[in-house]
Amino acid sequence: WSASDNLTDSDTVHWSGSPLPFHGLINIDHNQTYRFLGTLPSNIPPLIQNSVVVLPWRTIYNFSTPTNSVELILSFSQPTSIEDPYTYITFDVRTLDEQRHHVQIYFEEGSMLSINDKHEKIYWTRIDEGVTVLTMGAYNQIPFGIRGDSTRNNWGYAHLITSNRSTTNGYQGFGDNLRQAFVNHQAMPSDDTRKPRHADDQSPSSVFIIDLGLASSQSTSSYLTFLYDDVYSMLYFQDWQIPCWRTELNNSVSALIDEAVLYYNTNMADVTDSNLLLTTLLTDTGGVQYSLLGSLVTRQITGAMTRTWSDKHNRPQLYMKEISSDGDVSTVDVIFPSSPFFLWLHPEMLRDVLIPVLAYANNETSIDYNLAWAPHHLGTWPVCDIFPDEQEQMPMEESANMLLMLAGVVQRLAKSDFLDPYWNTMEIWAQYLNSTLPDPGNQLCTDDFEGPSPHNCNLALKGILGLGAYAILLNSTGQTQRATIYMNQAQAHANYWLSAARDAENYRLQYNLPNTWSQKYNLIYQKILSLNLFPSDVAQIESNYYMSKMLDFGIPLDSRSALTKADWTSWIATFNNNEEQENQIFSKLYKFAHESPDRVPLSDFYDASNGHVLGFRARPVMGGLFARVLLDNPLIENIYTKSKRPLQRHGRINKCDIS
Repeated sequence: WSASDNLTDSDTVHWSGSPLPFHGLINIDHNQTYRFLGTLPSNIPPLIQNSVVVLPWRTIYNFSTPTNSVELILSFSQPTSIEDPYTYITFDVRTLDEQRHHVQIYFEEGSMLSINDKHEKIYWTRIDEGVTVLTMGAYNQIPFGIRGDSTRNNWGYAHLITSNRSTTNGYQGFGDNLRQAFVNHQAMPSDDTRKPRHADDQSPSSVFIIDLGLASSQSTSSYLTFLYDDVYSMLYFQDWQIPCWRTELNNSVSALIDEAVLYYNTNMADVTDSNLLLTTLLTDTGGVQYSLLGSLVTRQITGAMTRTWSDKHNRPQLYMKEISSDGDVSTVDVIFPSSPFFLWLHPEMLRDVLIPVLAYANNETSIDYNLAWAPHHLGTWPVCDIFPDEQEQMPMEESANMLLMLAGVVQRLAKSDFLDPYWNTMEIWAQYLNSTLPDPGNQLCTDDFEGPSPHNCNLALKGILGLGAYAILLNSTGQTQRATIYMNQAQAHANYWLSAARDAENYRLQYNLPNTWSQKYNLIYQKILSLNLFPSDVAQIESNYYMSKMLDFGIPLDSRSALTKADWTSWIATFNNNEEQENQIFSKLYKFAHESPDRVPLSDFYDASNGHVLGFRARPVMGGLFARVLLDNPLIENIYTKSKRPLQRHGRINKCDIS
């Protein structure tokens, strides 16, 4: 993450704020050197940053020299498939003064990219065979030796790659020495051989210097590839799981590197087309500000996920990290708010991230799951090993979340065979909901930072819709008689809710608390699933009431305080088919993203009165922003079928893409 308006005002960081530095320099005519990435060397002036554009799968910086003689366009492009663990870093240079200028690019990857702590020992190697690969990794490779929220894997390897060896030279050594040699036009030092050593002992770096020769008014381009291979991605209840690409490429990182180089042009075209498709649809739905919000959060969502291969289960598995609120693996009430993104773009991914949760609850792991409701999560990233009694228990919340999301997937895929092993488990959850409704009692819901909320009306609403979702699932397999029974039960609970939750002008926070209110964001799933359990005037009454509670940066979550959640707010903006209200609410979300006084990766949890962030950051829950476009374009052709990315790459055994 870059935490500054200008890329040269601060060094890049992990979402938690810990250092993950890259550095970039440009030399013009063997004379003047400028910074374009990072703060070092501090005595070197920066290029002028003219603009930055954040697109769903690409970030583009435009720079020029203070004399306006040379322009540098620096772009970071992430392939649209999460199976591709690499980023293309592209440098496009042209002259602006009708003269030719000799240009050299210096790009440096710091040592922290492959370790968690600066006191760890690091080791580095290089390969010069067709491509040049500069590799760094922890000297002591202990997969799953650490786990947690803000910790990073300290196993696996960071690779910086060039395919253009004729104009690009690689170096490995003390970063300060390499930078100074470039700045002073000195011969670059030979590769440092004092290894392994601690990362804070003359911190080693991997560097490429690209000689672009005499640049002209026609753009000259070159690129590098940054690739991270974690070797082992997830420990799923004693099942050591590798990245999914490894099983497709016979465990060969060299094959992945070759593929990244071979498909550079194809992948870049796919990113361009996918960006255009996504931003066009978002703009058509909600305008430019809505499109910008969607662009801002796309990689925040997908970057929280990893796809693995399980030899034990002979299938790919997908996981989501909670991030910042906790380091949990596949937290169900974090997957749930992100679900509109996947239901709109790629319902197969939502299916795949729910399968490991279903398998755990279905006793397909080494742990006996004995609860009558759905799990909260699977473990602490990247280790799944939690016992049922260690869960943060949210019985109605998670059971309804699972059934609602599964119904959404089944409707969009028009198939339910993937659920065949799990009907008994889902039946247990549905029976739990039915026996507990219409009043959930004193339970935690997803907004657990508020503590338990007895007789919570929004939680009850979710449980009722969850029961209706189970009826949809039953109908999908022809079990119409049982589906009717469950749907009738859900309707009876909804009728109770309509009476017991009613206040004078709205519906209450809790059944037993008059003169209160809360965002009934769960009602959005009635529209997503085309359920008809609650009359349309519920959304109308609630929406009109929310507008009277609008503060400077949005609508509070409920009557208890000014705190709010961006994901839930985007849902209440959408469920009433009132475009004016939608635009007003989304304009407040945009204002928060643009004007919040706190500079962190986009948060979903903030004070609606002043825009101050209240704790969470970089969470995948921001997939909730896509509820608006999901409902406006519910059955758009899958973005991946429109892409230029080849469905079957040369040399791959197709196992990861099971759509």
